[in-house]
Amino acid sequence: MTPRKVLILVCLITCLASTAWSQQQILNTQYVFNRHLIHPGFTGIGGRLQASLLVRNQWRGVNGAPTTQALSIHAPINDDKTFSLGGIVIRDKIGVTTQTGVYMTAAYQLQVNEDTYVSFGLQGGFLNDQSNFSELPGFVGDPIFVSENLSTFRPNFGVGIYLVNKQFHFGLSVPNLVEQKFDQFTFQEGADIQRFFYIDTGYGFTIREDLVLEVSTLFKMQSGSPLQFDINGVLGYRSFIWLGTSYRSFESFDFLFRIKLGRDYYFGYSHDIATGPVTLSWVDTGSHEFHLQFGMSELTRKINRKKRFRR
Repeated sequence: MTPRKVLILVCLITCLASTAWSQQQILNTQYVFNRHLIHPGFTGIGGRLQASLLVRNQWRGVNGAPTTQALSIHAPINDDKTFSLGGIVIRDKIGVTTQTGVYMTAAYQLQVNEDTYVSFGLQGGFLNDQSNFSELPGFVGDPIFVSENLSTFRPNFGVGIYLVNKQFHFGLSVPNLVEQKFDQFTFQEGADIQRFFYIDTGYGFTIREDLVLEVSTLFKMQSGSPLQFDINGVLGYRSFIWLGTSYRSFESFDFLFRIKLGRDYYFGYSHDIATGPVTLSWVDTGSHEFHLQFGMSELTRKINRKKRFRR
């Protein structure tokens, strides 16, 4: 095999291994502002329509580095706000491999006391993996690959429970109940896509009437892998602007920013600085994440009700 083909093969294996990891760790830095992406039990939390669009560019400056786009929407659908539905679309691309996930979420909220609720969530959908090997430079249809372009579909299901009140939240979720294989090459038996768990906890401290500090942690557990965790701290001023930091074990130190735009819109940005044992500092300027969110306010709901009544 020529040196060029060896290099192409190494790149492919690296990309596919990273993609298999991302399939098991569907995560972003700004989940602290939208936990719907990682927890089906978060569907309907807040009792209003919420929609968000997220764009993440990882390892900026590295050709073929991972990019992620995610769209989510969820809202209660009955008058007492006990039952909610939502939808999620996630697209991950690394190198020549693109993964697209489409899910529907549903949750039922049970009131424990005056301001505490337990939400039981379900998630179902499918994943599509598309590998376009023909996009690789110098690709000549080497017989070592099954074919130039591969595409696979598979179902995916998840479940979660979420406890929340005005200050505290606790969540446990299993985003992928179905363990599967990731087969791309004839010489590879397949990499297990194993079941993993998220444990999400947080507490909000009221420093003064217009200043709140939320501290949270997210633990990620998977059989055969070391325990991973995030530690987050976000300071919010008058529900208008938020500043925060986050540490992701074995991976990055992050800065977060969020601002309210008008009555119902929010814009967020985060920057991740790699801290792992292997970094790409010679070409990498960090990972950048942008987040646009719409959260229907009570005033907007009242206006919409009046418009419907007038019609």
